[in-house]
Amino acid sequence: MSTRAHLSSTPASLWWALASFLGLAKLAVFVLDSNPQFVLGDSMSYLTTAMLGWIPPDRSFVYGFLVYNVTTRARSLSSLVAVQTCAGIATALVTVLILVRFFRAPFLIAAAMGVAVAIEPQQLLYERFVMTESLSTAVFAAFLFLAMEYLYSRKMWVLIAVQVAGVVLIAFRLTYVPLVAATTLIGPFMAYLPVRNRVQLAVHLLISVSLFASLHTAYMHWNGYLSKLPAAYLYADGSFLIATVSPLVTPADTDVPELVPVLSRPLAYASGPNQIISRKAELYLAEGLVARLKEALKDDYQVNVEAKRIAYRVIRRDPFGCIRLAVQTYLLFYSREYMSESMRQEAGMRELEPGQLKILSNYHLDARGLPFMKSLTRQYYLASWPFFLLLLHTPVALLLAAALVRPGKRRLLWFLVLITGLQVATVQMLEVEPSTRYLHPVTVPFVIAIGVCATRLFRSHVPSGDYVE
Repeated sequence: MSTRAHLSSTPASLWWALASFLGLAKLAVFVLDSNPQFVLGDSMSYLTTAMLGWIPPDRSFVYGFLVYNVTTRARSLSSLVAVQTCAGIATALVTVLILVRFFRAPFLIAAAMGVAVAIEPQQLLYERFVMTESLSTAVFAAFLFLAMEYLYSRKMWVLIAVQVAGVVLIAFRLTYVPLVAATTLIGPFMAYLPVRNRVQLAVHLLISVSLFASLHTAYMHWNGYLSKLPAAYLYADGSFLIATVSPLVTPADTDVPELVPVLSRPLAYASGPNQIISRKAELYLAEGLVARLKEALKDDYQVNVEAKRIAYRVIRRDPFGCIRLAVQTYLLFYSREYMSESMRQEAGMRELEPGQLKILSNYHLDARGLPFMKSLTRQYYLASWPFFLLLLHTPVALLLAAALVRPGKRRLLWFLVLITGLQVATVQMLEVEPSTRYLHPVTVPFVIAIGVCATRLFRSHVPSGDYVE
């Protein structure tokens, strides 16, 4: 049975039953835990964009616009929670669709994996937060489906759809840029392996790269137009990068005379034995490296440009030092004490300031007690640290799945290994601290790997004539 025939053989009633079950499950959780929640900094930026049209230099403005459109009539963040809950259902259904269509998983196994995605700790948690996680993960799942459909069918319209989904994805979260860029290049090559038609491969590769360049350039110009600055994805990415590599920075990494004395001074925070957990302070605090650069140059845009140049020089000069920092970041995931505090921060457990309470009052919300409320989804998330260690090793699970499936399906899993590995590596190498939040989208390929392994185990014990696919 072909993949398409296998998909069409699944009765529509089963899909409706699954969608209904997921909807009822989400509704039950919503009844028990319906309060909107916030991560300070991120959430307040999005709400400021929604209320005032402010364009943040370091985050998505598209999500802020969406918050405005969803909440403008009722002035209630419950509307946003409802939309993000629906996005969670969509993520689960797309995961099931991937397993059924591309790996011919029995529907019951695929449905169980969909339920696992729907009730994943961060999925439930961030459906309630004014954060991009729920919506961006739904777009990520759609991006994966389209990319795998292209690898399977090599259709031009699917390749175009992949690039459109990619620019929508980065419009919500810029951390996906390396993943989308990699797909742009490796997608056509993997689709045409083994290469028999070089002309067709060249045409698809040219179109893929051209679409990426044009769509992303258009997005950057849109951001620049709204920010009244030169076109760019962000205007604080340099600050994040230099904070990440701050323990390795030396005065020789800049050719700007005003910055030489700044880089000659010892770091205020990331210079001692705890440098790996103090890099965030170099980014945000008044005596940190980024604040010193701003004081020296008096121009935030120029600070970001120079910070990026310095960071790139550090990476080229000391790649092994950068790898060492990445390994140390990775090892912090195994520290229960550190991750417990980190997860409390990710769960929004910090006291709200008067100005932030005032912002939230515009949505008819008295939020004074929200950060420390022992809600169902927050407690579930805080108890899930061991699960995030599994997520961190999703590429290993995908490699195991690739070893179990027939050779014809391995190309799809190798693609997932490559882009998931890139996403996990990005978490280690480009962030100032380990964060479970950046692992959230990896849940989808992790569950796909489990579903593929479960399907292989099922088929090895049940004769093909004894079950209906």
